[in-house]
Amino acid sequence: MNQTIHNLLTEQLASWETARNNYAALSEVQVKELNVNGTLYKVQFNPARIVSSGAKVDAKSIKERKCFLCPANLPAVQKGIPFEGHYNILVNPFPIFPRHLTVPETAHVAQRIAPRFGDMLDLARQLTDYTIFYNGPKCGASAPDHAHFQAGNKGFMPIEQDWRRQIAGKVADYGQATLWWLNDAPRTTLVIESADRKTAIKLFDTVYHSLDIQPGEDEPMMNVLVMNNNVPSNRTSGKNEHGGVTAQNFGGAKKNAIAMQDKTGSYGQKRKPGDYLK
Repeated sequence: MNQTIHNLLTEQLASWETARNNYAALSEVQVKELNVNGTLYKVQFNPARIVSSGAKVDAKSIKERKCFLCPANLPAVQKGIPFEGHYNILVNPFPIFPRHLTVPETAHVAQRIAPRFGDMLDLARQLTDYTIFYNGPKCGASAPDHAHFQAGNKGFMPIEQDWRRQIAGKVADYGQATLWWLNDAPRTTLVIESADRKTAIKLFDTVYHSLDIQPGEDEPMMNVLVMNNNVPSNRTSGKNEHGGVTAQNFGGAKKNAIAMQDKTGSYGQKRKPGDYLK
C-alpha cells in the first residue's frame, strides 16, 4: 500500500497544479520549536494552509457550501484509492506534512470517532509509513459534517518520539491492555498499550465514554493519532479538548498503545487518572 500511495502522490503532483504549488511552498514554511514545561512543540507558519485552517465551520456556513469531501464535489483532477469499501485515500492539496493525505468516508456522514477507531487501526496497519490522525468536529476539522481521517509521513510530530519518556504512571491493567498517563502539561495524556486490536478498541471505548461531552455537542472534543511501527508495531495517538489518544505497537510481541490528552485541565483539578475507568 505504501508504494501505491507513493505512486498516487507522484501522479497528483504532476497533474494537479494547485497541489503541486502548495507542496512546493512547503520549502518556504517557517517552523519554530518551543519547549513548554519539558514538552516540545512545533509551531508552523504555513500561509498556503489558510484555505483549510481558515475554513468557516459554523452551522450556517456549512449549510450554505457544497461539501468538499463528497465524491461528487471533488475536483475533476483529484484521484483517489478506495479503502475498505467506504473510504477514499486522497492527496491533501493544502499540506502540513511533506506527504499529506485525506481519507474521507464516501458517504456524507458527520465527523465522529466512536464507530471508526477500528478503521483507524486498520488504515495504520496498511499505511506503515504514515501517522493517521482524526480531528474532532470542534477540534480543528475543516469538514465537521463529513467523516474523515488525515495521514502524514511519520516522524513529523514531536509526540511520536517524546511520549514514551513522559510516562508518569500506570492507571490500570485491562485484560491484555495497560493504561498509562503522561506528565506532559499543559496537555493531559493517556496511553493504552494492548496486545491485540479488539482490546485496544474496547479500552478506547471505555475511556472515550468516561470523557465529558459539552452541552450541544455529540462527542468529547478529541484529536486522535494512530501509527503502525511496521513489523509488527502499531501506534495510535490522539488529542482531545477533554482527551487525546495514542495507540502504538512495540517490539516483537504485537502490542498496541493508545495515548489520550485531556485539555480541560490537569488530572488533579478535573479528574484523577483512575476516573477514566469508572
